[in-house]
Amino acid sequence: MLELHLNCGQVVSFDGRVVEIFEERKASARFHIEQLDAAEPVETPDGTLTLALENGTVTLLFAREEAPACDRLLAALSEARAALERSSIA
Repeated sequence: MLELHLNCGQVVSFDGRVVEIFEERKASARFHIEQLDAAEPVETPDGTLTLALENGTVTLLFAREEAPACDRLLAALSEARAALERSSIA
């Protein structure tokens, strides 16, 4: 289980199959790993990372010092996709 509390107020939870995003004053969002495309973060000049999920319907904002958290989330998503592909082949 990966849970990230970002400086911007977003909370991201990933249990290995479902990503949930919680934000103040917004409805939460849930995505199954099969729904998500591999996303690449976009870095701004100040070092902030923006990660758009599900064709930009949800945007995660990582402060410069949260770059390792972004990397952990991307690695966890990648591992989960690989495991899903292996299980569908078997």
